[in-house]
Order: sequence, then C-alpha cells, then structure tokens
Amino acid sequence: LEPFAAGLRLELAPGLLYGNVASALVGTARQLLLARPDLRAPIAGITAALLGTGNLAGTGVITGADLDFRRNSCCLYYRIPGGAKCGDCALR
Repeated sequence: LEPFAAGLRLELAPGLLYGNVASALVGTARQLLLARPDLRAPIAGITAALLGTGNLAGTGVITGADLDFRRNSCCLYYRIPGGAKCGDCALR
C-alpha cells in the first residue's frame, strides 16, 4: 500500500489512510460473506490475517461472526455537512 499512498495527490495521516483501507477490506469481506456464506471460515480467516499485516495491524478489530468491525481511528466523515458517524466508527 505504500506505493499507493505515495501516489496520492494529498497527504493523509497514516492512521486515517490505513483505517480507511481496513474498513474497506472488512466491508468487502462482509459482501463476500453475504454472497458465499458457505465460505465463512476462509473469508473470516483471510480477513483477520490481512488485518494483522503490516500497517493494517492495530487499525481495528473484528467484533462479530458476521465480520462486524470497530476501527481504532476516525474517518472524520461526521465533520462534513450532512455527514454522520460511520458504521464502524471509533467514536461510538
């Protein structure tokens, strides 16, 4: 992910960037789980393993069997007009 981050046109705090990546990873895994519930164990295992890798380590924790996720950083979406706290918000 470092080459991706280096290519961004704006600077993001690493905690924000990797928290967003972790949230996207778990959200994608959750959609896979909905489509293929028969693959629950490998989907959950791979997702947990990826969350423990490199800069994703410590970005959040899976809190339920359906891959509920709680981030350790805030995406700040609630601060824009019309925004709200996201489903995996660290501030909840």
